[in-house]
Amino acid sequence: MTKRKLRWLRFLRFSGKFSKSVFLFGLRLFLLSSMLLILAGTIVWVLFLRAFNAQHISEVITQRLQAHLGRPVIISSLDLSFINTLELKGFSVVDTEGEPGHALVSAESVTLRFNLPALLDKQFIIEEVTLNAPRFNIVRREDKKYNIPHIQTPEKESVYTSGTGQKFTIHINNWVIRDGVLSYKDLETSVVHSIYGFNLNFEKLRFDELSRFTLDMVMRSEWENKISELEIDGVGYVNFADFNWSKFALRDFHLQAYLFRKPLELTIDLDNLRVPRFTLQASSPAFDSKELSLFHSETKDFSVPKSTLTAKGVWQTRSQQIKFNSISLAAADIQAEGNGTLDFASTPVTADFSISTKEFSLADKSKYWPLLAQYKMKGKGSLSAQIKNTGGKLSVPVFTAQVNDSEGELYTFPLKHVTGEIQIKNNFTDWYVRTKNGSVQVDRSTFEKLQLSTTWRKGNLYAHIADSDLNGVPFRMNVSVNNLKSKNRKIHTNLYLKKLDPMAFIGTIQDFVTVISPLVGAGPADPEVTGELAWLRNFRDRLPNFMPNFAGTLAADTFSSEILSGNNFDAEFDFTGLKEGAANLNGTLDARLEGGVIHQMEKLAEEQEALNVTFQPFIIMNRMEKAGSFKVGKVLKDVEFSDMAVATEFENGKMNIKNAYTVGPTISATVSGWTDWVKETFDLTIWTMFHNTSRGSALAENLTDESGNPALAFRVSSAMNKPKLEMKSAKKAGKTIEDAQKRGLPTDFHTAEEFLKGDFHAKK
Repeated sequence: MTKRKLRWLRFLRFSGKFSKSVFLFGLRLFLLSSMLLILAGTIVWVLFLRAFNAQHISEVITQRLQAHLGRPVIISSLDLSFINTLELKGFSVVDTEGEPGHALVSAESVTLRFNLPALLDKQFIIEEVTLNAPRFNIVRREDKKYNIPHIQTPEKESVYTSGTGQKFTIHINNWVIRDGVLSYKDLETSVVHSIYGFNLNFEKLRFDELSRFTLDMVMRSEWENKISELEIDGVGYVNFADFNWSKFALRDFHLQAYLFRKPLELTIDLDNLRVPRFTLQASSPAFDSKELSLFHSETKDFSVPKSTLTAKGVWQTRSQQIKFNSISLAAADIQAEGNGTLDFASTPVTADFSISTKEFSLADKSKYWPLLAQYKMKGKGSLSAQIKNTGGKLSVPVFTAQVNDSEGELYTFPLKHVTGEIQIKNNFTDWYVRTKNGSVQVDRSTFEKLQLSTTWRKGNLYAHIADSDLNGVPFRMNVSVNNLKSKNRKIHTNLYLKKLDPMAFIGTIQDFVTVISPLVGAGPADPEVTGELAWLRNFRDRLPNFMPNFAGTLAADTFSSEILSGNNFDAEFDFTGLKEGAANLNGTLDARLEGGVIHQMEKLAEEQEALNVTFQPFIIMNRMEKAGSFKVGKVLKDVEFSDMAVATEFENGKMNIKNAYTVGPTISATVSGWTDWVKETFDLTIWTMFHNTSRGSALAENLTDESGNPALAFRVSSAMNKPKLEMKSAKKAGKTIEDAQKRGLPTDFHTAEEFLKGDFHAKK
């Protein structure tokens, strides 16, 4: 064997012996250290057993809790469940105020995990106190007081005297509640509310400074026979202020409530539990009705934009009232502010809130509430409301909506450039609407520069258009409807137009009927017709059956039609049984016209058969004038008159003429008889006197009255489209006309005159 190999063999033998020696030394050292540790632990354990007696500790804990809570405390047993853990079993605090004999607080067990080495320094440091499955029972008595005890302020550092007489200082770090239940019971109303499965952890809790805590729980509620869950997670800081509740503080308490797929974020700050002042901020994610997890019932389709709610207020515990001094809400472009109160002293809870928004855009709000799409809103608007809950009934005493240069569509009526407000009172039973400007389209008719005020109260409607242009003509109107929802509703209106074109006005009435009839279930109006008597048939077939009792006045500065025109037109009417088709039309109609003109009879007679027959006597007189029998000069041309009036009475669509006359420098006349607008028949007798005439030859006896002046008397009857003409003696024409003038009309049109003088704005 070489020297080199021999040296290598000797090195290996030395390394083996050295490693074995080191291992054996380490093993002996470990065994010795372990024995020393076991011995030290045994000594500490013996010292702990000598210093602490389970029965004695149980008694001390019981006494301390009873002193702090002012209630009897029961602990069935106290066991050492592990080397550093004590377990109190059968723990409960007995209620003496709410339901005497029942548990105010109870738990399956309470475990105290302590720091074992600290016992050597005579410190009993409890790392964690855990209440397992505790139940807290809060009771509201019939005298409205609660069973919550007044907690006596503990010392900052407790001193515990052991069974051996040694003194230990006590510190408690963490407090934990696992799977707790909070129960509330009202003895007056027997109402019970409970929160199950909440977990609470106080980290290094100090009762005189801010300490961090975490909270999570699941609230289960029955909602429309279904179980709904609300999951809540929270973290924050609390200062119990040594149980001096006037200095209590809750800071940055952040909650996540899983109402939706994304959580609702809440931040709460609270001061002073005697008169608690609080700040609450809630941040809601954008969500729609399908994302709600709390309510399982079918809800109407809606969505809510990302929103932030901030509320500041005070909870007046003695009166059990929460007063919200300020509430602010921001959602998309809507910013709202408000205040209100919640009163828990009444059952059910009473609420009273007021809220208002700044001006916001009306466009695109249908994406949040699809029902708004039908109104096609644009422009700017703002809202304000008072909301109450009294006796379990939700009410809205006042709701106000203001719009500025807005447009939309209301019940098929297009609105443009509207500025005004809507005020609704008494839980949407009283309405007030006021516009300062705007236009509305009613089929083919347009109301512009609309200054409107309307009220709806106790089933009665009152509306007034102080100023407007109807198809370019200045227009005013007021209308009152009593018992609108009744089939026997009564409608009264006063209307004024600066210029009245009767055919155009009939067209406006047709437009209203065309639009309103489907809304009230009357169905669409018959299609318009053309040709002879089209004006009559289109108007008659559109008389609204939703106006069974209709009275009022119609006035105009000027009256203009193809047949006649004039000034200071007045009409007064009082109809009943107004039905579609006019078959049940009853009532009266009186009208007058001053300083007017009867237009080209000959021209109009060529266009309408009924007028042709009616005007035949005048055509005959015109031919006689041309033959030189007498001279008037304006027959069949534009004939002036100074006064024209008519008094009629309707009976099932048949119009009886009570009195009708015209007085003028050229022609005076009176008419009697009837016209049936439904059957399109008539039977009229007309007496006419010609004035300022010069005679060139003798006239036939039936063409003069008793004075010898030219006169006509004739009868027109049968169907309007095939009338018959019968000449009559004109001897009594002058006397008949004079008598008609003396009888006059049964009204002086005082109501219409007062309407034009007044300012009948609806009152809020």
